[in-house]
Parts: sequence; C-alpha cells; structure tokens
Amino acid sequence: MPSKRMNSPKKHTLSLIVLFCLIFTPLHGHAMTALEILEQVAKKNFSEDFRMILSVKTMKGKKQISDHSLWMMGKMKPDMTILFIDFEEPPDTKGLRFLIEVPKGEEPRAYMYLPATSNVLPLAADDPSVDLGGTGLTMEDMQGFVPERSERLTLLPDQKSQDRDCFVIKVSRAEEKAHRLLWVSKKDFIVFKSQSIDAQGKITRVFQVTEFFETKEGKQFPREEEIVIPGKDIRIVVRQEHASFGIDFPNELLSKETFGTFQWREGKN
Repeated sequence: MPSKRMNSPKKHTLSLIVLFCLIFTPLHGHAMTALEILEQVAKKNFSEDFRMILSVKTMKGKKQISDHSLWMMGKMKPDMTILFIDFEEPPDTKGLRFLIEVPKGEEPRAYMYLPATSNVLPLAADDPSVDLGGTGLTMEDMQGFVPERSERLTLLPDQKSQDRDCFVIKVSRAEEKAHRLLWVSKKDFIVFKSQSIDAQGKITRVFQVTEFFETKEGKQFPREEEIVIPGKDIRIVVRQEHASFGIDFPNELLSKETFGTFQWREGKN
C-alpha cells in the first residue's frame, strides 16, 4: 500500500521510537516539567503510523560481530501503541518477528515469533537484558526514554552538549540508586543522548545520535545512532535506510495470534 510520503527519513529513528507510549497534555505559560518536555518530544516527532528499514551493526572492539537488516513498523492508537519488528537479514534470522504492545497506563507486553517452529513466545518486557534477535539491542533500548510508572523524573540544570542547549532529565526509582540521564535539545526537542548509570555511579550504557539530516525547512532529525556498552567493549550502530509515514497498518500485525505469519509485504497480502 503506497504511503503518503515515500523515501522521506523525516523523523523516526530509534531515539524517537522509544518515546511511543508517552501521553500528551497541553502546556501552559510556566516552566516546563520533565514529563512535559518528554511529552513535547513525542508530540513534535512521533505522531504518525510508520514503516522503516533499519540496519543494525554490532562491533566488539574493532571487530564486527553481527550485521542485521530489519523492518520496523509503529501503530499509534488512542489507548495503545504497537511496535512490530520483522528481521530480513542475515538468513539465519529471516522471519524472526517481535510484537511490543504499550497500553496506556499499563505495563508493556512483548512477544517473539520463531519461524523455525512457528511458535509465539512471551517475553519479559520488564527485563532490560532481553536481546532482540542477536542485535545487541534490548528492551531497555526500545523503552529507554519512557519512564515506567514506578520511576521518578527530575529536571536537572540545563547543559550544553554538542553545541546544543539542552534540558537534562534524570529518570530513577525511589528504591534504587541506579538511574538514567537524558539530554533533550531545547530548539527541536530531540533526545540525542542518554546514559544508564548503575548504583555505584558507573556508566553502563550510552546512547547518542551521531548523524543528523536537515529538511528543506531547515529542521534537523536523527539518521544514525550509536549505543556503547563500555564494560563489554560493545558498540551498536543503528541507521535508518528508508522510511514511509502515514501508512496503512494491517490489523493482522496488531494481534499476537497472527503477527508471526501474516504476509504483510506489498503484493503478498
């Protein structure tokens, strides 16, 4: 099904996908809160159903250990947002699929389809260590900028990073010392950097936008992002290769009973 805008890498890469479950509320003439800032990020950059192709390259030290190509689709609903992932390459992962459901005000749910056995398995959506298809990406990356109901948001003093004036937001749980820091550009509300910090104050995971593109209107959006895991000497590069927005999202991909086998690609339905 043709989309309204083809070949337009307008706005959706990993840094925006992970904001899919925020709830929008109107802003008033006062200093913005941390939640309002994240709501503005989602509102300005993530409002349409989309389909994209991503390349995910994983390196350990200087050696590349995996190279994946996958389709990612997002469905925006009033009461739920759904993320569908379909692996294309390499051959041993082709057909591997994931379905992630984020109901409004509830804990997310995730499922994995195994093409070798045609089985659908539930995943621990609250376990940040769950690896997505051997890419090195985890549920933490998919939900890394979205605060859980038990987490607390704290707006820290502004900082300048990569020549950008930024809001800095701390995401933490009351019973834990581990936390995350998010850098959000004030100009365009892009989350272009985050750090996960453990209870000992050690940085365990770093996300950063490494390449932007500019629209005809002069607005910048992420094209390529990098995730670094210092303790394991791992670096993951996620790049948007193609994107379509305002697409028709097949209902069969919204259900855990049919998302694994439905032939959604154009000409197969």
